[in-house]
Amino acid sequence: MQLLTVTDAPAVAEAAMERLRDSPYNAIRQVSCECKHGVLFLRGRVFSFHEKQMAQEAVARIDGVTQVVNEVQVD
Repeated sequence: MQLLTVTDAPAVAEAAMERLRDSPYNAIRQVSCECKHGVLFLRGRVFSFHEKQMAQEAVARIDGVTQVVNEVQVD
């Protein structure tokens, strides 16, 4: 596994997207990611608060992520 630094924002966002795409929760696969200065923003829509939390948990421990801002909407 490659270690990422805060300056690798596009790589961090891509790593987060990859984790979300691998999720067993279909709705989470549609969540988008953007990383700025180590802060990872999650955006999109899911069907439950559980899915929202699972999206956040999936990306929380990626190297280079200092904070997750979960802006995912629950329908």
